[in-house]
Amino acid sequence: MSNASHYSISEIKPTDLRGILKYVPMFQNQTFVIAVDGSIVEDPKFNSLLLDIAVLRNLHIKIVIVFGIGSPLRNLAETEGATLSDVHGTSRVDADTIRLATKAAGNVSHNIMQGLTKMGIKCATTNAVRAAPVGIIKGENQEYLGKVDKVDVESLQQILDNHMLPVISPIAFDRSGETLRIDSDHLATEIGVELVASKILFITSHNGLTINGQFYRALENGQLKALLNEHGETLNLTLKRKCKYALRALDGGVARVHILDGREAENLLNEVFSSVGVGTLFYNENYQKIRWARATDAQTLFELTRESTENEELAQRTLKQIEDRIDSYFVYEIDGYILGCGSLIAYPGTGSYELGSLIVKPTQTGKGLGHKLVSFAEDQAREKGADRLLALSTQTFTFFTQKCGFTEGSADDLPPARVELLKASKRNSKVLVKDLR
Repeated sequence: MSNASHYSISEIKPTDLRGILKYVPMFQNQTFVIAVDGSIVEDPKFNSLLLDIAVLRNLHIKIVIVFGIGSPLRNLAETEGATLSDVHGTSRVDADTIRLATKAAGNVSHNIMQGLTKMGIKCATTNAVRAAPVGIIKGENQEYLGKVDKVDVESLQQILDNHMLPVISPIAFDRSGETLRIDSDHLATEIGVELVASKILFITSHNGLTINGQFYRALENGQLKALLNEHGETLNLTLKRKCKYALRALDGGVARVHILDGREAENLLNEVFSSVGVGTLFYNENYQKIRWARATDAQTLFELTRESTENEELAQRTLKQIEDRIDSYFVYEIDGYILGCGSLIAYPGTGSYELGSLIVKPTQTGKGLGHKLVSFAEDQAREKGADRLLALSTQTFTFFTQKCGFTEGSADDLPPARVELLKASKRNSKVLVKDLR
């Protein structure tokens, strides 16, 4: 691995090298399509993004770069005193605009390949994408505006299999060799679908999807569709377009689509090598879930509880105790990794269940995971016919009362068997109760 790549890994912030390496087997030989907006190409920290891309490539992840030219094209037009009919490849492209767009694309492609070459990454430009004219829309000839007609998957795959990185321009040719301009987001999406990419990452000047001041860390495709239906008219046009292409990609078989800010150093690595990330993730329904624990989860749960028991947030428990009661545990899982857990204990004949062992990894606090675990326990207890949900806490009772709707109770609210266990523990825990009726 090159020195440049080693430096970037050593500086990564999510956790430590072990936190990165656990993802490497999952991503090796997978294909990521990285769509870089034109505004990012001209950002002073663009070389930092190329460094992150070099790290991914050196970890044997197959990378395809698709670049935009909006900002470089606008600047070029100002320099030449020209008027553009379109900047982003989304409306009519006249002859002067396609001339400047071709020039801007050549400059950007050169800069990307030069930067990657300095980092020891082999790369190649290719005409593997064939365009077709958009034609006439609402009575207006769109002239040199194009759309993806065909992706030569075999050619792209050969480049990737030869350990090279394809750099794809938003300038493409139709069957007759006519030059056309394609929206780079559309281009990246169609390439991702045809290559059955694991990820499409839209690198933008936005930190992700924010609507009415609310930032969305992760959305299942059905949730994204609902948000677009409700807020589409007021959403930033750039984000709206990327969200629509994200849905197209998910429907087309791409596993995950990300939007993240390319202006922050190492954001790409933090997005890829973290279970929560720094931008917005769109995914199909199996990405994150709460499920009942399996026997193979016992060791992970033991390690998860260890710090909490050392801090006296939880009562001491052994691996054997967890294994014996594994059927009572449930876990919060993101991307196959357990980030939180809880347990649901039945007291037959009392109408009560107890929520215990509620833990969220310290790195994930403040992100709503604990509340989701509590809600899961409530739903499960109701399904089992419970009237009340109990919880005992020495340090987190304000979370239960202020965030989850519990009220403070007393030992009289506990089943007799639980009272004896509480006395024996000498922890002086507060009793919390929630009516489920």
